[in-house]
Amino acid sequence: MYINTKMILDYNPTQGKIADDRAYKARQPLPPLNRWVQSYWQLTVPKGQFYYHSVPDNCVDWIINLDCFDDNFLIPPFISSTLFHIDGPASFFGIRFRILGHQSLISVPLGEWCENASVKAEDLLSADTVYSVFEVIDNAKSFDERCNSLSAVILSAITFTDVDPRLARYIRYCYKNVSSNLDLSDSRCSEFGVSARQLRRLAKQHVGLLPKDFGKVLRFQSALKTMSGPQDNKAYLDHYYDQPHFVREFKRLSGVTPTQFRKMSVLYNHYSSE
Repeated sequence: MYINTKMILDYNPTQGKIADDRAYKARQPLPPLNRWVQSYWQLTVPKGQFYYHSVPDNCVDWIINLDCFDDNFLIPPFISSTLFHIDGPASFFGIRFRILGHQSLISVPLGEWCENASVKAEDLLSADTVYSVFEVIDNAKSFDERCNSLSAVILSAITFTDVDPRLARYIRYCYKNVSSNLDLSDSRCSEFGVSARQLRRLAKQHVGLLPKDFGKVLRFQSALKTMSGPQDNKAYLDHYYDQPHFVREFKRLSGVTPTQFRKMSVLYNHYSSE
């Protein structure tokens, strides 16, 4: 069983803004690869001591240091903000998979490695895939050329895997009810074909988070999308009970308040006051 494709493509998580527009590039792959890969991105950090403030998005990222391919790693989904310390100058290229999209290349269930902060790609991906990706990245002369060439490589390596129908029903439910409090009782879970306990095991194994946490991140990302629009100061109205609940939940996931997040650059100098 597959999850509704339109539903998946409508989910485009954000990591926030970077003050220097030249430091970050992102691009979505064309169909059919966009079914599995949400985006390619590239981060260029100037000389100095920097932090990158990353927020939860339910996605797996493969991050490659363009100056040292041995420094590459897969980041599993997480439930609270993570600070990455970067010694600049440095450049990183990333492949952000859609929810469950990593399964097209990685046969090892996410639940078997998600407790690690990061994992070397060579430990989970085939040697041929890793070598081909590195070769393309090394030979490309620009970000756009790198993205175009990588798409062909990744498509050729994809294994078409079905999604457990019980998990597909649960994820569809989360998408459709992102603005409300999720009901994960045994009664509701029976509609997915599992008990609440079975759903916890299933979600942890395949999406890397407990069901309630997965839903919280979806709601958080939906609120972030609203915050970037004209009704940014009303983001909580469609997603949370009230403003205090919104601020409390937002800070729990992002590490900062909504007001602070609106003003901050997620890439900032270690010695700045951000």
